[in-house]
Amino acid sequence: MEPQAKAGAAVAGIRTHFPRIARLRLIAACPGLDGILQETELRMLFDWILLQLYGRTHTSSFGDLMQWTIEHGEGESLQLMSEVTRDAVDRLPAPALQVIDGCEGRVVAAVIIDQALSETGRNIAPELNQKYV
Repeated sequence: MEPQAKAGAAVAGIRTHFPRIARLRLIAACPGLDGILQETELRMLFDWILLQLYGRTHTSSFGDLMQWTIEHGEGESLQLMSEVTRDAVDRLPAPALQVIDGCEGRVVAAVIIDQALSETGRNIAPELNQKYV
């Protein structure tokens, strides 16, 4: 499989599995989210996160984004991801935000989303991690 095809498959895999992982972790932290926060909303959130990462790094593909992370280093990459996930939390539906605000808070929710993205990426595309490290 060509590198672009592998990157596309990785994005598709992450987009498929991230919502389930993120939802389970968010519900574990804030049980009131069960029945309020759906996987479809988290899938749209993933799409928004990816678009933000592309825009903020001036890249247009997953491979280019991975290359950007190598060129800019771990510190800058983690800072960018932290900013994007904090912004992403604010895009969740109002009922979910009310529960989050009354529970662990938006910063914790952003950390959970960030961790869910990282875990999903490691599990779905370990060969990409090796290629870009």
